[in-house]
Amino acid sequence: MAMPNGMRFPYLAGMKRLAALLTAAVLLLPAGPAFADRDVLVSNLAELNQALGAAVAGDTLVMADGTWQDAVIGLTAPGPLTLRAQTPGKVLLTGRSSLSLNSPHLTVSGLTFTGGQAPDGAQSVITFNSDHGRVTDTSVVDFNPAEPQTAYYWVYFKGGHNRLDHSLLRGKNHQEPVVGNDRGLAAKYNAVDHTRFADVPNVGRNGMEALRIWGYGQWGELGTQEGAYFTIEHNLFEHVDGDDEIISLKSNHNTVRFNTIRQSSGGLVLRYGNHNTVENNVILGERYPASEGIRVSGNSHTVRGNYVAGVSGYGLKVTSGEHMFDENNQLDYLTPGFVPQRNPLSPYGYLFHYGQVTDSEFTANVFVDNAKSDMHLGWFYKNHWPAYQMVLLPERNTFTGNLVHRPKGGVAVITSPQETAPPLEKFTFEPNTFRGNVVHGGTIDVHAPNSSKGIVVLPRSRQAPPPPPQTAETGPTWSR
Repeated sequence: MAMPNGMRFPYLAGMKRLAALLTAAVLLLPAGPAFADRDVLVSNLAELNQALGAAVAGDTLVMADGTWQDAVIGLTAPGPLTLRAQTPGKVLLTGRSSLSLNSPHLTVSGLTFTGGQAPDGAQSVITFNSDHGRVTDTSVVDFNPAEPQTAYYWVYFKGGHNRLDHSLLRGKNHQEPVVGNDRGLAAKYNAVDHTRFADVPNVGRNGMEALRIWGYGQWGELGTQEGAYFTIEHNLFEHVDGDDEIISLKSNHNTVRFNTIRQSSGGLVLRYGNHNTVENNVILGERYPASEGIRVSGNSHTVRGNYVAGVSGYGLKVTSGEHMFDENNQLDYLTPGFVPQRNPLSPYGYLFHYGQVTDSEFTANVFVDNAKSDMHLGWFYKNHWPAYQMVLLPERNTFTGNLVHRPKGGVAVITSPQETAPPLEKFTFEPNTFRGNVVHGGTIDVHAPNSSKGIVVLPRSRQAPPPPPQTAETGPTWSR
């Protein structure tokens, strides 16, 4: 005989009553403070500081539209916490203003620094002092001191896992790079992406790169796994002329990809450090003065899928390295005029000017109509001789599937010959390997121990070279 459900399973009714009682009890409990999810509007710096003192995780502090004069904003609060403009682009920080993220998991959005400069003695306008911070949809425009020798960055990373994205950095005209990564080991895994760098003039001073990425590897340290692990991707550089190194890597294990450099003096440079990856970048010189492609020093790099067209210099420069030590790690004076570069932070107390390029891969890069050679192996050979000992030619590198179009002819590939007069006769170098490289409309000048096998030279192609890849959208969303 069939039985009602409540009689077949009497415990079901009891469980339902218990669940209802528990739900009612939870609704009577006070709300926890962990994630308040409140919007707090502030109209001046005093209100902002008061709100920061009372903030809890999940709060959003909203800066009222208007001009904020001499606003030194130091964010120290429990995260996650957001500071944003009431209307993106309408909060103007002027005078001597700055921003620092001093606690983990902070996000800042929609601010504009313009018509002012960093406070006296400040290292930077925007500083990531902690970890997991983000500054987005923000601009720094013409935020310059009266004297170009006054030194500060516009953005500086001291902590790790931070991100600057979808921002605009335009018009920096004074000492220090636009963006820098700290020398300390805490500054790791940071990133700059979808940001536009523009209108950086050349004022004749060194050290004014768009990005200078310090970190482990900057002093020739010997570890292979440690590095800055900085990512630079999907950025646009236009008329960035402050230094001959637009992007300067001075550490290990960084990635530079999907960036576009257009009409800018200088190039993309692997200056110090090893194990870096440079891939799928587009460099369009359009015969802009002093425009360059990619320059490489150090070992175990990957350079692939890049597109370099119309630069007034070289497409790819693979440098010679400096000889400093003998087999016993003692300073080796090839000439009496050698002046070793002393550096107590280097493993042996001295630092080479340029590292020898070895065990690196150069794959599927495209070079189109560049003024000087497209690939120069051994660039800087005997540079500043005898004060420098730049005599270590690149060796054991692999060049695979690179494509060159030279509609005006000229030498596409050069390998510097080794001089054998004393004291250079003692050096021997292993060859570099070429596989499946094609040159349209140019010639090659390859010297031993390298072989031209693996480089096919064809007449100038009647077909147009492949077009450059498309550029990603960059800059603040409110300025497009």
